Amino acid sequence: MAEPDRKQHLTPGPPAHLSSVGEGLHVSKRERDLLCALSYVHLACGQSAQSLALLQIVANEHSHDVELLRILVYALISEGLGDEALVALDRLDKLDDDPSSRLPLMVLRSHALRQAGRMAEARAIFKSYVSLRSNAAPSEQ
Repeated sequence: MAEPDRKQHLTPGPPAHLSSVGEGLHVSKRERDLLCALSYVHLACGQSAQSLALLQIVANEHSHDVELLRILVYALISEGLGDEALVALDRLDKLDDDPSSRLPLMVLRSHALRQAGRMAEARAIFKSYVSLRSNAAPSEQ
C-alpha cells in the first residue's frame, strides 16, 4: 500500500499473449478497409504519425495487400523512414503488376532513397523517372 503523500503509478503493459502491435489480432476486410481509409485521411491532413500507427495494426496480417502497401509507403516517407519505405517498396515491386504503377513507384523510391541518405541512387532513379515520363507523355501537335 502506498503512503498517503506519495503517488502510486501503475502502468499497464500489453496483455501477455500480445507481444507487439497487431500480433494475435484478426482484422476483417471491412476493418482493414476502415483503417486504410482513416489512415489515408490522416495522411492527407498531414498527420503521418497517426496514419502510420493505424496501418501498423494491419500491416503484418495484410502484408500482400497492394493498396495497403501503397499507403504504408506514403506514410513511411512522410515520417522520414526511408529504409523502412524501401522494404515496403521492394514488396510492392513484386506484388504490383499494374504497368501504370511503375512511374509513381519510381518517384516514391527516389524519395525513400533520399531519406535513407542514398543521394546518388535517388538522383539516378529520379532522372530515369523524368526520362520515362517525357517519353510516355503524348506529343502535342
